[in-house]
Amino acid sequence: MTLIRSVSGIRGISGKDLTPEHIIHFAGMFGSLLNKGNVISGRDTRLTGNIFEQLFANTLGYMGINTISCGIVPTPTVLFLVSKYRSAGGFIITASHNPPEYNGIKLVSGKGKFLNSKEYTLFNSFENIEPVLSKSMGNFRVDENLYREHIDAVLNHDFINASIIKNRKPRIVFDGGNGGGSIVISEMLTALGAELITINTRTDSKFTRALEPIPAHLSELEKTVKHHNADLGLATDGDGDRIAVVTPRRGCISEEYTIALTADYVANKYSGDSVVINQSSSAMLEILGKRNNYSVFRAPVGEANVVDSIIAHNSIIGGEGNGGVILPSINKTRDALIASSLLLMLISESSSDIDTIIDKFPLLYMRKEKYDLDNADILKKVKELYSDYEYTDSDGLRFSMENGFMHIRKSGTEPILRVIGEFDSQDRLEKEFSILKRIIECAE
Repeated sequence: MTLIRSVSGIRGISGKDLTPEHIIHFAGMFGSLLNKGNVISGRDTRLTGNIFEQLFANTLGYMGINTISCGIVPTPTVLFLVSKYRSAGGFIITASHNPPEYNGIKLVSGKGKFLNSKEYTLFNSFENIEPVLSKSMGNFRVDENLYREHIDAVLNHDFINASIIKNRKPRIVFDGGNGGGSIVISEMLTALGAELITINTRTDSKFTRALEPIPAHLSELEKTVKHHNADLGLATDGDGDRIAVVTPRRGCISEEYTIALTADYVANKYSGDSVVINQSSSAMLEILGKRNNYSVFRAPVGEANVVDSIIAHNSIIGGEGNGGVILPSINKTRDALIASSLLLMLISESSSDIDTIIDKFPLLYMRKEKYDLDNADILKKVKELYSDYEYTDSDGLRFSMENGFMHIRKSGTEPILRVIGEFDSQDRLEKEFSILKRIIECAE
């Protein structure tokens, strides 16, 4: 593993790929980008989080920039507060879904969004420029109650009616993954009126499950949902921006359902003209959009790309098939607080349970694979293989095929190749992956 740097952030193994020297260096670059102002910061629960946050903030202080730390909070809380207080920017010390030995940095612009491609290029232009000592030092202070302003904004949003949820009083099991959302999301779910059962919500840097909320990691949540006869199980990743769903009958369902359920609910109830998803997300919403009269636009993978597309299309909601939901009227980022509250509204307003609601969704088969491969020729070979199909190349290669698609791209957060396919039959899906696997194995 080497240090990964992209528009999605910076991350690597702590003490090996990402060292204190790196933290100071990137803080100097960020301070040069901002030049002046106040910054809001936060971190997830990794062992190196506290010291890395202080190193970053102290470097900004050297340059005359003040930092207010929220402590351990979900990543979207920092973006919400940057936007609310019109700060110069923000940063979060987190490696999101990566294993505990990793850490990283996510950088936020003064617009309350992650740096886009143009801003990221400008950030990199300060690579070899020494930070300038300010005549007056910036300060670093901690306010661990600021996160409640994020909770209040969700509870007071027009799409959320806590009295409806309190009347239904759904029984919810929340799995915080011992990450940055453990405390904040638990508090919000209780405030909404749910009967809450929590697991894996300690924030002492001891992780009791793998951080990515995928089915293979959520067996404890499935068991707890069944044991307590709960209406819904929710699980978040390391930095609290994504939500996966467990249902009583199905158990852990694909993370693709999070955006499909919430976006279809919002677009229908509030007459939204359009929603935005990324190139790798399931086609469920496109089918539902035709059924329920709203448009679906696709953006390149990467949260900043999806947010820019939401703004460009003035979409009511958007997100990604990894459990990320973006409601721009609250936050211009994936936000697990928003996703959770919308899911609670959906089941509280419906006369059906969550499994019955899903029964009416399109039945599609998706597979996601990743390969330890860094070969520039592989995309060229795949393009030759699928030369008869229409494709887009704004993010790797995405081929539109009969009743499905194949998307092949290099990851922006890991040194791997990602392959995502979806079709209306399992046989067709397996056939396409078998063909691609042979090509990839020949390239290794």
